[in-house]
Amino acid sequence: MRVFVTGGTGYIGRALCRRLVETGHKVRALVRPTSDAAPLAALGIATFRGDVTDRASMREGMSGADWVVHAAAELDVRAPEERMRRVNVEGSENTASLAHKLGVGRFLSVSSIAYFGGSPADGAAADETARPLTPFPSPYSATKHAAERAVQEWAKRGLRVNTVYPSLVYGPPGKREGANAILRQIMRRRLPAVVGGDRRTSWVFLDDLVDGIARVMERAAPGRDYVLAGEIVRLRDLVRRVCALAGVAPPRLELPVGLVRAGVAATAPLFRLAGRRPPFEPSQIRSLGRHWAFDDTRARRELDWRPRGLDEGLPPTIAFLAAN
Repeated sequence: MRVFVTGGTGYIGRALCRRLVETGHKVRALVRPTSDAAPLAALGIATFRGDVTDRASMREGMSGADWVVHAAAELDVRAPEERMRRVNVEGSENTASLAHKLGVGRFLSVSSIAYFGGSPADGAAADETARPLTPFPSPYSATKHAAERAVQEWAKRGLRVNTVYPSLVYGPPGKREGANAILRQIMRRRLPAVVGGDRRTSWVFLDDLVDGIARVMERAAPGRDYVLAGEIVRLRDLVRRVCALAGVAPPRLELPVGLVRAGVAATAPLFRLAGRRPPFEPSQIRSLGRHWAFDDTRARRELDWRPRGLDEGLPPTIAFLAAN
């Protein structure tokens, strides 16, 4: 098959492109002018300079594609909200509308559990049918939700769409990419305290996520969406496991989210006077106040997807981060 990928130089995109090439697909990728396309070129992938915010720049690469995999997104929580909206929402609208116009056979949207705004307050795991929790805790969550709504509008017009909702993605390679950045902070003892240690979070190994996406492309009927979540763990337990593997002492303090929220609000003016950013953005604190536990039973049952647990995925990840 001929596959056009946006976000091909990103953490998930690179791994997916490699998998697609290894399984015999002809891959084209959209590459921003500032991105390093060399790893994709080394795989024999044709790259096209452009940006999802520029619809015309995608036309040549997308023309003739059997599948479009839309994985491009602005992930930086400190990015201006307008840029996040332009890339995540307008970029998704551009990609889906062009795919519809060009008559692309299938469209796969790589969304996020951020689309849902969190999982239920009682800690229960949510699935694909869950109603979003509003207000959304962060601009990223709000724009990922709006982006998927934009894609679904084109599905109503005939675009054959599947969507996947990955949880926190970790695993080699990528020192600071995906959720590896969080693991790296833990193992380097950059966290003076665990905030919201009782929050339940879902973690999926990068290779398993890519395998899940490939299975959706191979087996799923149009319109069928899948949470790809992996293992659920409380944040305090994750910190302890990472510290044990890294051979460092875990933080002694565990603070409730409300206390940290009040502290950041009180000290924010001092940080501004000093020309520094607070240790947490308000949106990060709001996100820490919610559970992010998700149930991927549908993918396991319908796609025969078998993601590894943290006992298998964390050791090679921590070893990789320690070595790099």
